[in-house]
Parts: sequence; structure tokens; C-alpha cells
Amino acid sequence: MARRAVDAGRRGDVDFLKILKSLEDFVYEALIWLVLLPQTLVRIVMHPRRMAAYAERELARDDEQRFGDAISPPLLLILCVLIAHLVDMALRVPTPAEHNTLAEAVLSSEQNLLLYRTVAFGVWALVGAGWFLRGHRLDFNRTRLRGPFYEQCYLVAPFALVQSIATSMLLMGDRMLVYGMVLVPVATLWFWLAQIDWVRHRAGFRLRTSVLAATVTLVAGALVNAALGYVLLHVSVGP
Repeated sequence: MARRAVDAGRRGDVDFLKILKSLEDFVYEALIWLVLLPQTLVRIVMHPRRMAAYAERELARDDEQRFGDAISPPLLLILCVLIAHLVDMALRVPTPAEHNTLAEAVLSSEQNLLLYRTVAFGVWALVGAGWFLRGHRLDFNRTRLRGPFYEQCYLVAPFALVQSIATSMLLMGDRMLVYGMVLVPVATLWFWLAQIDWVRHRAGFRLRTSVLAATVTLVAGALVNAALGYVLLHVSVGP
């Protein structure tokens, strides 16, 4: 009986040490993000094509040093959406969704709203990656889509951050309305130009084709999100 108690105590100590180790790793990663996140964003804004190429190179590596001096593309997109969401919560009082709509059911919690916003901006990354595969007449699969999708996540992340904050400013009205009206076209223009540059050098298309591809990516992502928004607001889920 005493032996069992000792063994149970030892297992408890081991479990506690594992929890401490996990907490240590989490704190370290969280603090590293505070440095790498703004650094990665600045690098993307200043050199979008270079960072897209960096994502391609790092994804090809198979060691623990992958994305060692930057935040990985999908994680960066999630963090940008999270930051914009926190800013939105601080800036304005959220308006409740229409009663008995799909929006009320899906976006009833902050977690669901955050997930929806991440998926909404991820649509642009998926459309851009899909256009790349289509332009090269490649079949869609997980392996082929991952590379261009990661590159697109880097291009979408700053766009998602600024666009989300600008939208919150527009909804506030008053003086914030002016700032929002400036930031929306600036973010959209940057994303469009970054897409043109990426498509032209990544896919080897001519300038005219690259402009068309970037425009299609921008418009298609907007249409998909508009359709999702319409469905959420107009589909009833209750009596």
C-alpha cells in the first residue's frame, strides 16, 4: 500500500514537471512572438515577394529551425486577425446580430467570431494559391496547395490586420470614419500590388496576366466573403 502511494506521488511529480515545462515553452514562445510578429510584418510590407520566397524556402526544410527568424504564415495570419479582433473589441460596442439568423447562431461567442474572421481572410490566401495552380494547370491536392497557400498567408496577413481595424473604424463613425476611409483603399492597393508582383515572379506570367490574376484574386475573395455574410445575415435557423 505504501509502495503504491510512493509510486503515485512520483507520477504526480513527473506530471507537475511536465506541466511546468509546457508552461515554460509557452511563455517563451509568447514572448518571442512579441518580437517576431512586428518584425515579420515589417519585412512583408517592405518586401512582400522576398518574404513569399522565404516562406517557400522554409517550408521545404524539415528541421526545428523552420521559420526560426519569423512567424510561420498561417500563425501570422491568425495572430493578425486576433490583434484586429482585440482592437475591434476595444474601439466599439458590438452590434447584436438579427434574431434567429445563422449569424446569431454562428457568431454567438468571441471564439466563433474570431474563427469566422480567420476563415474569411484565409479565403483570399486560398483563392490566390488556387489561381497559381490553375495557371500552371496543376491538379489540386494538399501537397501542391500548401506552398503557394503559405506564401499567400504572408501577403494576406498585413491586409487582414489593417482592413479589419479600418472596418472597425468605419463602423464607429465620427472622426474614426475618416481614418477608416483612408486605410481601406491603402490596404487594398498594397495587397493588389503585392499580388501582381508575386504572380509575375512566382508564376512567370506577363504583366497583363499578373494584373488580371491579382484582380481576380482580390474580387473573388471579396465576393466569397460577401456571399458568406449574406448567408449569415439572411438565413433563418429558428421559428
